[in-house]
Amino acid sequence: MVIRRYWRIAVFAPIVGFLLASAVAVVMTNGGSGETEFRFWFVVRSMANYGVIGLVIAVTALLGGLAAVAGFDRHLTKSSRARTILAAVGAMGGVVLLSGVIGIVLSMLDDGLYAGVTITFGAFFGVAAGVVAAVMVHYAERQSRPARHRISAES
Repeated sequence: MVIRRYWRIAVFAPIVGFLLASAVAVVMTNGGSGETEFRFWFVVRSMANYGVIGLVIAVTALLGGLAAVAGFDRHLTKSSRARTILAAVGAMGGVVLLSGVIGIVLSMLDDGLYAGVTITFGAFFGVAAGVVAAVMVHYAERQSRPARHRISAES
């Protein structure tokens, strides 16, 4: 039942993550400032690299949100607001958990500085993933609600 209601999110979340991260890459590399061919390919490569990172973050957020909703509201009996909050917290938790695991691995490899930076970025990306998850789940909930006040053609 959870999959039937949120299948659109499962399809579009990785695409949204890729596109948002690619847009961040354009902003970070200042894509509009250079006219050389080298600059163009640098921006394209940055978009691809950041896009893959965004895809991984989106899939992690998707799994975290799905686990939270499926774990606490398996039969979709709670309110849509509760499911939206659960999905947002689950998405944020999934991304923060991923960054924590990567931070631990980096600490074990004696890259403690990068571990702290990774966890900090993970917290920021987690908040962003939670907001995007809340918007997507809210939209899915709105689409699945039966229309109460439809205007018929006979009126």
